[in-house]
Amino acid sequence: MGPGDIPVLSVFGETIPRAYETAIREVWDKGASVRTEYDRPEDPPSRDATVVITVERPFGQPRFHRSFADGLGGLSEYVMEVVHGAHDYWIKPREEILKGVESTDTRWTYTYHRRLVEYEIDSQIIDQVNFMVDKLARTGYTRRAQGITWNPVLDPPSDHPPCLQRIWGRLIEDDNGDLVFNMNTHWRSRDLFKAWFENVIALTTLMRKIANEISARSGRPVRLGRYVDISDSLHIYGSYFRELEGDPERGIKSFFERLESRSFDDRTWTSEFVRPHFIDDGVGKGLRPMLEREHEMPPDVRAAVARELEAMERDDYIV
Repeated sequence: MGPGDIPVLSVFGETIPRAYETAIREVWDKGASVRTEYDRPEDPPSRDATVVITVERPFGQPRFHRSFADGLGGLSEYVMEVVHGAHDYWIKPREEILKGVESTDTRWTYTYHRRLVEYEIDSQIIDQVNFMVDKLARTGYTRRAQGITWNPVLDPPSDHPPCLQRIWGRLIEDDNGDLVFNMNTHWRSRDLFKAWFENVIALTTLMRKIANEISARSGRPVRLGRYVDISDSLHIYGSYFRELEGDPERGIKSFFERLESRSFDDRTWTSEFVRPHFIDDGVGKGLRPMLEREHEMPPDVRAAVARELEAMERDDYIV
């Protein structure tokens, strides 16, 4: 790499927490110093790199890292947002989105679910996930099973365009002739320290849903293969540096010292531990409080979340 080049890094982890920790170390040590459009005057430049992350077993245990921005109940609600469209009704009208930064409507401009399942183009609504499932169920080796999020009309004027750009999937037969679903996600921009982990929990849950639907339509079992996560800009914001560096004068360890001082089991949670917190975390978040709290959720979406809650209440369900 020469001066001015953005580093290109490759990270491998058997599980999501392993990949997360390795990615933070790699971007911290090898990332370029780059300013962002969200910096405050006092913030140092971010650490930034183009990164390809492979997770060999997306549902391998332990699946959850303890260091992430939201609580477990909030994370479960985010998963419902991505997989079932629980917050699609928070999106503001198209005419307000087109105003860009001039809009005074503080509602969202998109959700990943809406863009993937109800992509709007030329007055048509396209369910791209359904296309992926149907295409792969008929022709598993196709290279055309994908869904995009970017809208060239709505997104360029926005201050917060979607980070996720595309998902792509493919089926491969293993040595026993069984079908294995592999999925890639492509991101233009990614907050590594405080968004990557939650994104991956949600997207791998969507990955499992797609695999299950392919199995139902094809009549063949489909198991999950590797998950690959590709970010054009995977970054650690300068505003987070104090959290990573710690404060020796106050006796606050750095993020990396905390990793080294605790065992991997003490840095992570299993799905078994997390499941009851996904149902109800005791502080107002989780699927049960979500259904009680969000009265404006459309009936079909509410029914999907309720079915997820019912499944999650079984001991054999893996979050």
